[in-house]
Amino acid sequence: MSKFGFLMVALLAVLCGAFGWAVVASPAPTASSTSDALRVPTADSSSADSSSPPATSSPSAPSPSPSPAPETPEVAVPAVPVVDASPRDSLPVAAAPSRVVVASLGVDVPVLPTGLDDAGNMALPPDPANAGWYEYGPAPASTAGATVIAAHVDSLTYGIGPFAAFADAVPGTEIVVTDTAGAVRTYVVSSVNTTDKLDVVWASVFDRTGPSRLVVVTCGGEFDYNTRHYLSNVIVVATPVG
Repeated sequence: MSKFGFLMVALLAVLCGAFGWAVVASPAPTASSTSDALRVPTADSSSADSSSPPATSSPSAPSPSPSPAPETPEVAVPAVPVVDASPRDSLPVAAAPSRVVVASLGVDVPVLPTGLDDAGNMALPPDPANAGWYEYGPAPASTAGATVIAAHVDSLTYGIGPFAAFADAVPGTEIVVTDTAGAVRTYVVSSVNTTDKLDVVWASVFDRTGPSRLVVVTCGGEFDYNTRHYLSNVIVVATPVG
């Protein structure tokens, strides 16, 4: 090889060695050289400001699937006894009492059907000249239980009512009751009691069992001027004649 050729080979060797050193000296980037390995790049990261963190996109929430309609829970319904409602088994509705007359006491009062007031007590007509019949209990034509007829003894608006005279009733006094069907029934008083209201056994007064009878109730006894109420009830029990 000429002297010139030897110099060219030596020059090439020097250049290759220098190039190879430069390639080895530049390590490839690794995951640890980045600021956040989990960051998801945006679609256009080349134009982003290197000083600002690249925007990230939140994972899209799955579209809600329509919820199935809740099944209607089965409700336990109490068994209702089945009764034959044919006419041959139906009981006639008892006629309501419409008037009470006690000739010996000067009582002659119309009777109106009533139920319960807001306090759960038997409702009474406000005018003492009218009596009330508890329509959820027995009627005069019923074969058992107490037919309850009651009235206020008096009123600041209307004055003293006819039922005030029942305080003077005695055993044997006749009471005549007429019903809406026109039937007339005569009762004879068997007992008259003036009882403190706190001691009245109302279950006995409104008893639906036992022999058919009439129970007349009004207020009586001492009047409490503080509460503006009578302290007692006059309770008259009468049995049907015949």
